[in-house]
Amino acid sequence: MKGICRLLAVALPLLFTACGEGVRPVLGELVVDSVTSDAVHCHVEVLDGVPDGYAFYYATTKSEVEKGNAAWVRGTYDAAVLSAGIEGLRPNTTYYIRAYAINLYGRTYTATIATRTLPRIPMMDDNDYPTIE
Repeated sequence: MKGICRLLAVALPLLFTACGEGVRPVLGELVVDSVTSDAVHCHVEVLDGVPDGYAFYYATTKSEVEKGNAAWVRGTYDAAVLSAGIEGLRPNTTYYIRAYAINLYGRTYTATIATRTLPRIPMMDDNDYPTIE
């Protein structure tokens, strides 16, 4: 059993380094892709490292987001891009958003960005327009 433990102690660090996982995640700029009255969709590129965990924090105050006291969504990780749809938001409200990624070698945060959801616009149909005669 000691032999296997020694082998793993030597082999695992080499394996992680060879796979490019020997560095903490490095994140690019957090980008908002679309905004509606109740949702924000955003993404961030993972420039280096492979994240084991990640999330997008969001709140109506910047301090809540930066202290980690905010709501969060996990999102998805595909082709070196983290993306998330933050839904159930209030219309016409400013939200602060920050992403993070973590692995065995450390945690990295993006800068906090601000975006405003759109106001709710009442739906109209053809019967709502006056008829001109």
